Order: sequence, then structure tokens, then C-alpha cells
Amino acid sequence: MIRKAAKLLIIGIVKTCKLKIVGYEEVEKLREQKLPIIYVYWHRHIFVTIYRFMDTGARPLISLSEDGEIVAQIAVEFGMNPVRGSSSRGGAKAFIKLLNSIKEEKSEVLITADGPKGPAREIKDGVIRLAQKSGSVVVPIAWHADRVKILEKSWDRFKIPLPFGVITYAYGKPILIPVPGSKEDEAALKLRLKEAIDTLEKQLEEKTFNQKFLEVRNLF
Repeated sequence: MIRKAAKLLIIGIVKTCKLKIVGYEEVEKLREQKLPIIYVYWHRHIFVTIYRFMDTGARPLISLSEDGEIVAQIAVEFGMNPVRGSSSRGGAKAFIKLLNSIKEEKSEVLITADGPKGPAREIKDGVIRLAQKSGSVVVPIAWHADRVKILEKSWDRFKIPLPFGVITYAYGKPILIPVPGSKEDEAALKLRLKEAIDTLEKQLEEKTFNQKFLEVRNLF
């Protein structure tokens, strides 16, 4: 089956690499306080993210498209619990399901902030509202590898690490989203979130980490 083959491929590649985690201390603090978390990232970072959240029961938001069905099956194979829908199809039902999952099941949620089809690096509707309604803290995530294949013709320039490299996986500073009616409207908050993910990705690529909150750890 495709999902089993994909799992073997992802695990097979990542296991050959040295995986470093940065910034995870902030996530540990949020968990100690029992605060709900929404992880946001660009679509191009799916490959290592699905490995990183293996067997966590996290709830990734995945579109209802045919491609989304394949991704959802792979997520299930990795021990996650997908919620299906996007801004263009099934979004309202997915929003309610995610909201209930956070409030009732205390689930951690994964959202590709630029959606299943882009435009790349543009925050889709719903992320900010879900954080506001659920009281969740938003945590940007990204990864980079010293040996990486970038699919230049894909809309998001999808990234695949190459074997026997070094992968650095980063958690950015948690973002507290103010309630509606604050000084920042939704457009301003979306821009702030976009800049946070872009900055984290740039730090990874340029190796310019803020060591106060991004401390490297070797897992292997």
C-alpha cells in the first residue's frame, strides 16, 4: 500500500540522518501549564514534520482532495488522527471538529498555514480564529537539512531531506493570539504569524539561532 511504502521511505531517510531539535524547551513549558497548542508550518515542511509527530495522536488538518486522502492515510500510518477539510472545501465542519478536539480531547493540532494548494507562504483563513476560539497558543515549526532536495516545480517548493545528512527541526517562540476586538485585527495577526514562520525558516537556513530559546539537542 502507498501509505506503508511512504512510511518506510520517510523513516528510512530520516533514520539515516542526524536529527537535531531546537526550541523544544518552550513547548515543554506550555505542556507543563496544560495549555492547548496549535503548530503551524508551511506546506513544504510536511516530510519531516510527519516523522517528528509520529505516534503522538496529533490532529493534522488535511484537505478533502485526492492528494489529501493519500496524505491522510500516511498520517494515520504514523499514528496521527487527521481532520479533513480546508478553506475551500469542508472548512466549517473541520473548524468545529478541531475546536472540539482541542477543548474536549486536549488534542494538539497541526496546520499547514498556507493550505493544501497555496499561494505559498500566505496564511489561510481560520488559523487565527481557531486559536482565539480555543484559547490555544500558536507555535511555528520548520526544518532544514544540509542535504536536501527541493522540488522546484511544485507550488510550494516542497523539501525532501537526502540520506546521511543533518536535519535541524525548530520550534519557534510561542505566539499568544489576542481575543477579537484587540488592537490587532485578523489581517495584522496573520501577517505576524507569517513573519514568525518565515523568520524561523531563515534562521534554520542561515544557522542564526537565538540561543536563549533555541538550544540544539542531538536525538541520535
